[in-house]
Amino acid sequence: MSAAQLLQHLYSLDTSSPGISRLIYGLIRHDEEEQYLSSLQGPELARLIDFLDGVRTLLPTFRSYYETIQALSAIITADDVSRQCLRKLQVICGDNMTLPSSYTVSGDLARVGDEPAAFGGFADAWEGIHCGRKVCIKALRVTLNDDPALTKVRTHTAFLGVH
Repeated sequence: MSAAQLLQHLYSLDTSSPGISRLIYGLIRHDEEEQYLSSLQGPELARLIDFLDGVRTLLPTFRSYYETIQALSAIITADDVSRQCLRKLQVICGDNMTLPSSYTVSGDLARVGDEPAAFGGFADAWEGIHCGRKVCIKALRVTLNDDPALTKVRTHTAFLGVH
């Protein structure tokens, strides 16, 4: 089965399907599939990112029984697959300057005040209101002006209501 076919098959499965962990692990651990996954763009890339993000958090864990077996390296557990999905997400999202859609804040988001409540080396923390509830908004502080990738960061933070 090619990487494209395997990915389509995975999309059609429920996360509780038997063997889904092994299929996902196979998809994200082999060089042939790596080349295919690296070539995805646009909606296909967004679907892969959201799939990996969703499946990584939904995979059942069987810590009590499988910890002993995992120590013997006898089987691949859902925890292994979840970690591999997270690593793959880090690489894919970093290479493509994007985030899973679960990281997007929807609804009415507003920053409160003219100054951040706190700040650090890379970001400012603002008081905010989201859907009528008090929240904390963390806004990346970008200082370089020439990098084209920063346009995407600025656009994304503007979309979140942070200026």
